[in-house]
Amino acid sequence: MSDMELVTVIIPVYNMEAYLPRCIQSIRTQSYDHLEIILVEDGSSDGSLALCRRFAEDDPRIQVLSNSGKGVSAARNTGLQAAHGAYVFMADSDDYVASHAILDLYAAIQETGADLAIGDFQKGRDAAYEFPPATKKRAQISAQEALRRSYGEDHDRLRYIVPWCKLYKRGLFEQIWYPDGKIFEDIYTTHKLLARCSSIVVVEDILSYYFQRPDSLMNHSFHPKKLDYLGALEERIAFFQARRWNELETMAYDDLLHALVWEYSRARDILHDRQIMRRIWDTFRRYYRKGHVSRYPSDTKALLRAFSIHPELVVWYWRVRAKLSWQKKKEGS
Repeated sequence: MSDMELVTVIIPVYNMEAYLPRCIQSIRTQSYDHLEIILVEDGSSDGSLALCRRFAEDDPRIQVLSNSGKGVSAARNTGLQAAHGAYVFMADSDDYVASHAILDLYAAIQETGADLAIGDFQKGRDAAYEFPPATKKRAQISAQEALRRSYGEDHDRLRYIVPWCKLYKRGLFEQIWYPDGKIFEDIYTTHKLLARCSSIVVVEDILSYYFQRPDSLMNHSFHPKKLDYLGALEERIAFFQARRWNELETMAYDDLLHALVWEYSRARDILHDRQIMRRIWDTFRRYYRKGHVSRYPSDTKALLRAFSIHPELVVWYWRVRAKLSWQKKKEGS
């Protein structure tokens, strides 16, 4: 691999003064050093911009772009528009990556001819996580297999859908942009990128540390913006249907029904917002097919049917079940 191609690293930055040096340093010290590092500063009110400029002065590979508070989707798009690399790697500014991450992903693509390489990650609040030695264990899979895995357990859902810890051929992004104003921009976008791949190589090593900030948006209390992703789940159904990927369409359909039942309860008990509750129920009734058997054990055929008739029937059922469970425990103690 003597003729290494340019890799563009895109890092959106917003009020990350406390974490940014760790993230940037983990990129600057990559064993794969033929990098273009684009920091997209999004109108921070702390010292993030000054830090970005200081790093750019020290490292000619770094450029700082201003995005004036347009949000993370627009920041990713700005970085993509400015990218010159044959490949794109994304990082979030509070996370950090193993020193060999980009090299391992690049080598996996070169050796397999894949369009995309996906690494693994560790989640937590460790300020100095020690990455385990690389095993070089890899598996080549199809786009449809990657999409199936994105409907798996929580770790795989994150691994296959998040934009980071992946090395993309830049051409995958042609005419694909992250949606402005959405906080779950990856759920709207990544399936489109995966679907474009002729093959994908999965690297079974932890290459990124997903740092869990207590003040992050995802750790905030529930609010209406967190329902953004429901629109993405609807779009996925249509996306798979258009390609006649029947298994994935069914999985996407199942995922939407499950999410709508869950989010109705949160809109009811946390937001106390009848308008949102009605909108969720209307969406459910629009999609629900009588007699559907869910792959989620909790979503029985009877429960889904009851929800389609009226959501409060399910709320009543949950309350009765909880009361019976409590009574059983009381009698057994």
